[in-house]
Amino acid sequence: MKALKKTAFILNILAAILLFACYFSVYVSPEKTVAVALLPFIYIGLLIANLFFVLLWLFISWKYSLISAITILIGIKFLGLIFPVLSYFGGENKSGEIKIMTYNVMVFGLYDWKENNTIKSDILSLIKNENPDIVCLQEAYWNGSNRNFVTIDSVKKVTGAEYEFRSAMATAVGGQNFGLATVSRYPVVNTYSHKFDDSYNGFIYTDLIIKEDTVSIIKEDTVRVYNCHLQSIQLNQNDYTIIEEISDSDDNTKVKIVLKKYLKSLTKRAKQAELIRASIDSCNYPVFVCGDFNDGPLTYTYFKIAKGLRDSFCSKGKYPGYTWENFKIKQRIDYILFDKSFTCASHKIIKEELSDHYAVVGEFDMGE
Repeated sequence: MKALKKTAFILNILAAILLFACYFSVYVSPEKTVAVALLPFIYIGLLIANLFFVLLWLFISWKYSLISAITILIGIKFLGLIFPVLSYFGGENKSGEIKIMTYNVMVFGLYDWKENNTIKSDILSLIKNENPDIVCLQEAYWNGSNRNFVTIDSVKKVTGAEYEFRSAMATAVGGQNFGLATVSRYPVVNTYSHKFDDSYNGFIYTDLIIKEDTVSIIKEDTVRVYNCHLQSIQLNQNDYTIIEEISDSDDNTKVKIVLKKYLKSLTKRAKQAELIRASIDSCNYPVFVCGDFNDGPLTYTYFKIAKGLRDSFCSKGKYPGYTWENFKIKQRIDYILFDKSFTCASHKIIKEELSDHYAVVGEFDMGE
């Protein structure tokens, strides 16, 4: 019995140390060590293991249960990023003064146009039905010379918005543009675009004037909205097949290729997140940060960008909250982060399979 108790104690210490290491890992850039960056992948398993030890020691020697209980409590905010416990005690979703949508539209279904010519119109209908004040689009497509595939102007039309800012992260023959677009009902007074080095990704921001006749209670009349699209893993269909069948595969070479792609993108996103963070730090206005981070919430990328901001999912979301689904892999990688001067009134994910991402919609009130 003593030997079993000693073994359980050692395993408990190990589980607690690894869980604490997960908390630490999000503050360490993958550029320094990718091994630490991989720790969040086992966070759920470690959390369950520590909960098991809490229950186990309650029946054997309750004082030892404090080892895992305290470790879990130290990382309660990490738990909230996966299971938004506080949102269940924050009241029902309600209408807010400002409604924002962020959506990776996957070029409005351009490449599937012949097979499914309703994708673009369905996306536009989705946006129209939600009727947001601000729409942040990633992987947007526009071509001023192609009147048969009008996109951003159509978004303006269905929302009744007068203002926009778009920036191409890539261009192709025939006037084709691929990039980021922000459409707004509020006047745009300043804009900025940044394309990341060696990438087709980047971020833009728009400074908007929130007029008093539009919002009932307001402290600040200028708000900055970031629209971000960070480095993707760039997996092809074969890579996803490998991941899907990884438990049945003995081909370690293929697995290593997929892992190498992920680690490379992880390092790129770390640098990109630091650039976005620097821009946010230089801003004197309250901010919204929207977009496709291509990283989950327990990552260096997320923590670097989200520092000092709140997450609409944590405020009003419900588990599981994933925003991207492909080949049975589900992740929360699309976000609406907001300044503490705002209050989140609602958060929802629209699970319409028009892209590999789902639209995220949040409503917000300005502080009194």
